[in-house]
Amino acid sequence: MPELGPLLVAAERHDVAGFVARTLLTHFSDQLSEDLREGLPLYLEAMRLEAVRSEGQLAELLALFAERGLPVMPIKGPLVAQSCYPDATLRPCLDLDLMVHPDDVRHIVGVLIEAGFTHQAGLGPEEIAALRRYAGELILFRPNSLPVEPHWSPAPRTMAFDIDIEAIWQRAIPGEFRGAPCYLPAPEDHLFLLALHGAKEQWHQLKWLLDIAAFLTRHPRLQLENLRSTAAAQGCRRVVDLALTLSQQVFAIPTGVPAADAETKRLATGVVGRLERGAEPPPGPYRITQFHLRLRERPRDRARYVMRTAFTPRVPHYRRLPLPHGLRWLHVPLKLPWDNLLTPAVHVGRRLGHWAREWTTARPR
Repeated sequence: MPELGPLLVAAERHDVAGFVARTLLTHFSDQLSEDLREGLPLYLEAMRLEAVRSEGQLAELLALFAERGLPVMPIKGPLVAQSCYPDATLRPCLDLDLMVHPDDVRHIVGVLIEAGFTHQAGLGPEEIAALRRYAGELILFRPNSLPVEPHWSPAPRTMAFDIDIEAIWQRAIPGEFRGAPCYLPAPEDHLFLLALHGAKEQWHQLKWLLDIAAFLTRHPRLQLENLRSTAAAQGCRRVVDLALTLSQQVFAIPTGVPAADAETKRLATGVVGRLERGAEPPPGPYRITQFHLRLRERPRDRARYVMRTAFTPRVPHYRRLPLPHGLRWLHVPLKLPWDNLLTPAVHVGRRLGHWAREWTTARPR
């Protein structure tokens, strides 16, 4: 058997180490070293305990929101693990994602704070207000718990994915998760949300593609043409087609939908190439990228994406450039020179200073 070190490192990076460990133990146990035969079962047991913990925490929160009469819709994470995978314990969850109604954000956050959660460290009221305007989500932390991310939009406003959130809520299905009442997204909507998340992150983790493949396998009667039509009306058909194309190319999952357009195929080829090369994660969603420009099929969406990303101030701008209340509107025109002139100049200055200190230290006396 070839050296397993690089494989296990890559599996950890892509959050699929549980599946790799189970495969190795099931099919190649006699070829494994003694250390791996002993260590992999311990690793899988730790994953099982973590899955139980995450499911229990999600159920606890859903019950808490139900007591307050607040509608909440779990997405991704434990819900996908439980409903789509043969063994939910192999799909790790790093946080708990909840879709919440935009009108309920303040109440949802209040309940989480009462339960011991806090906002990101050091965020003041102005920065929290900025996140509310552009991020589409907040992240809250509690010791010894998974972070919780309430989403009132599936992507930041800067990305110009202006999704019909009300329609998603209207199609939501009353249900439960481990006995806790909640709303569940309609299957087509959940697949759409998974596709949006992967597109936002440029599909740089294999776990998100595996979610799509598992979802399609678990729901063979999905109305994919209806989903593509709904997505097309919102300028997002390429988002859906890219997810379906990647599931076909990487996991040979048949979808029965017409072939994607040429640009979608090129995007899929690029994603697969990056995964095969083990490339570093791409820039986050707040940078203008060729990937996200090419992902949009409508020129007006590309234009809105560029304008919003270029001119929407974010938390770092409010933090690094504090202005009096009456002058905070200046953050908008100042963002472009701040990002493209001052910040690079500061980075270059720091790098030159580091090189100068190293040269001075190494210089013979």
